[in-house]
Amino acid sequence: MEGKVQQVLDEVTRLPKKTQEAQKLIDYYESNKTRMNYPLYKTIGAGLIGSGAIESAHRTVVQKRLKQSGQRWSRNGAQNMLYLRVTKKNQQWSKIVELTKREFVKNAA
Repeated sequence: MEGKVQQVLDEVTRLPKKTQEAQKLIDYYESNKTRMNYPLYKTIGAGLIGSGAIESAHRTVVQKRLKQSGQRWSRNGAQNMLYLRVTKKNQQWSKIVELTKREFVKNAA
């Protein structure tokens, strides 16, 4: 249905007996149709559009580390840990190490 959000809305709206689920779908599409311009996103190279990849990353990057048995995290500590994990997953670790070394040397002088 790429690029046919309004068509989907029209079809669902025309259903003879609207269930509660159908109305929820209509409300969702009405509220979000301006953000559903998938052909445009594809044209500009927006990459991943669905939430599946994001949900998978959340499981592997966030939950795998922060939800281990017996762990408690402050908000600041959790954000710092996630920053480090994302940096490593994005293969940017060596850049962070270099920046940290430079800051350490600069502050030591």
